[in-house]
Amino acid sequence: LLYANLMNATSVPPEAGIVGYVASLPLMGKLLFGSFLLGVPAILIWSFVSGTRQEFQMMLAAMVLIVFNVVFWTLFGQAGSSLALFADRNTNLSVFGLFTISAGQTQFFNAAFIVILAPIMSVLWTTLAKRGLEPTIPVKFGIAMIGVAMGFLLLVWGSNFAGPDFKVALWWLAGLYFIHSFAELCISPVGLSMITKLSIARIVGLMMGVWFLSISVAQFVAGIVAQFASVETVGGQVTNLKVSLDTYTQVFTLISYWAIGLGVLLLLLSWPLKKWMHGVK
Repeated sequence: LLYANLMNATSVPPEAGIVGYVASLPLMGKLLFGSFLLGVPAILIWSFVSGTRQEFQMMLAAMVLIVFNVVFWTLFGQAGSSLALFADRNTNLSVFGLFTISAGQTQFFNAAFIVILAPIMSVLWTTLAKRGLEPTIPVKFGIAMIGVAMGFLLLVWGSNFAGPDFKVALWWLAGLYFIHSFAELCISPVGLSMITKLSIARIVGLMMGVWFLSISVAQFVAGIVAQFASVETVGGQVTNLKVSLDTYTQVFTLISYWAIGLGVLLLLLSWPLKKWMHGVK
């Protein structure tokens, strides 16, 4: 369904396939997607030919996690697009009735929660590691995927309590950012460390570039996903806030279900991935 919507959004017939979709993109999109879609298999083929069996398995594990990283940052990247517009259009931005913040200022939540949660998460992982209970890197990625979905579903649930002006309380949006910040701390701090440990030594720099490329691709896709939540405006103003709220909740629900499915898939893959990682933590 997402693929069909993607094709329709870009006026590309579904039978054209992913190649036709990439060909329809602007130059930057072609460069991003082309580099990623060609680079990942090319590096794996080189690893299979030039590396040992263990090195190839470790590279394969890294590439699988990089692909899932694209999905995570695509959803997390909604903070700067659909979530910012949701804050502007369908969120009551009053803080305890004392003062009102702007939609842009809601981005503060993520930064604040990162500062608050980072030391707590550090202590948590350290404590679990001492007891031999720290989740593996693939499990942390899976938790992050499910976490970002839970954040969206919390906001969707909050939409049921929207007022007659079709706006939800600010704290539902804050709750989303709290969960998303937790999810980010499950995946972001371990990303580059994982890449440097799993990569064949002579291409570590290249693999770090692929990691950042995956985030760039995700930000591009995040903009496309945000288009599905677009609503009709007049002079930049939404004329029907109910339609706006319904549209956002439908899109957030759909991408949440996909994220949960992919998160569960990654948790199932964590066992073979752990084996391919050969002790890398």
